[in-house]
Amino acid sequence: MTSKELETMIRTICGPMVGEAVREFGEREIAPLKAAQARSGEFFARVAGSGGAEVPAPTRPEDRGLDFACCIRATAAAKFRGVGADGAIDILKQWGKIDLAEKWADARTKALAAGDATAGGFLVPTQFSQDVIEFLRATAVVRRLNARTLPVPTGTVKIPKMTGGATAYYIGENTAATKSEPTTGQLTLTFKKLVTLVPLSNDLIRYASPGADTIVRDDTVNAMRVREDQAFIRDTGTDSTPKGMRYWTHADNIVAANGTASVQNTFTDLGKLWQKLLEANIPMIAPAWIMSPRVQAYLMTLLNANGYPVFRDEMSGGRLWGFPYGVTTNIPTNLDASLAGNNNESEIYLADFAQAIIGESMNLVIDTSTEASYTDGGAVVSAFDRDQTVVRAIAEHDFGFRHDKGVAVLTQVKWAPGSV
Repeated sequence: MTSKELETMIRTICGPMVGEAVREFGEREIAPLKAAQARSGEFFARVAGSGGAEVPAPTRPEDRGLDFACCIRATAAAKFRGVGADGAIDILKQWGKIDLAEKWADARTKALAAGDATAGGFLVPTQFSQDVIEFLRATAVVRRLNARTLPVPTGTVKIPKMTGGATAYYIGENTAATKSEPTTGQLTLTFKKLVTLVPLSNDLIRYASPGADTIVRDDTVNAMRVREDQAFIRDTGTDSTPKGMRYWTHADNIVAANGTASVQNTFTDLGKLWQKLLEANIPMIAPAWIMSPRVQAYLMTLLNANGYPVFRDEMSGGRLWGFPYGVTTNIPTNLDASLAGNNNESEIYLADFAQAIIGESMNLVIDTSTEASYTDGGAVVSAFDRDQTVVRAIAEHDFGFRHDKGVAVLTQVKWAPGSV
């Protein structure tokens, strides 16, 4: 009941004099308290965790990476005008980005003093590259499902890896304990270089435009996301690429789907993946599925004997069997693991992503060119001919699993809407 409704009821029951008294009391006593509460809430939101000093509001998730994108445009504009990297700072000021120009200048000065300058481009200051990586985490499937990111300052890192579990014993009085050790190995992550080429219209670069920063960031991150997910899911680990989940999967955890699509067979096949992880004593800290859009469409439209959707309601909330799921076209639908020659098979993954490790340099190196060529739809085109500038962003990372059986994969999946 609202205060207005309460006032009306009191007026009706007790008469206008009492109602007027209640209204005056509210204005005199309650309204100031509400205003004070609002002011204190805003204040504490700003100073929380700052030791009492007022701090600015945190960056909204949707704004992450926009400073990075603006600096890319300024750098490209500086090169376009022939004024060098330092000229980018002046261009930022001309665009009214005074605070950003000062941050960029300060970060570049520190990087140069620390010897972090790089040939063939320049190192993006860490505070800006981290924003890009955080924005990437919200869009890339493997990152979004809570694969752990490990900042690695050097090119190689070795991480203890469990290949078998430790064993616990009960013992009697005065009985020596049996030694119990896990079977361990090493997960070695060595940086692989991901090169992203993003062609930009020079019109976007020449002029200050808030919308242009969003376009630059989204184009850059989307290109990184697509190729990174492809690598982290299905790359073989050869040809200087990371080894993906498919090739980290232990042979015991590769399960072939039933060739006949039905509700019961679907439940059974999904259950087999869960069983594989449980039998390997995987802690299931961050379990999640990954599937292709075709498989998602099949599961969303699968009906039981009464004509009611089996999984649709739960999957509409982003979960399957209580676990989050990700959907990506980086899982093919034209595989032929069964060797039947039909080239119509896909895969489903179930993994504890707490076992997945992304070794990340946390650095980005960018450079720009108005004369570079790139591939568009299979054809090689010239940026100069199209009045474009090509931005090249280089990231370094690697990917692996700490537990040999932390991921299971269902192969030979022919499921598609209407196949039941």
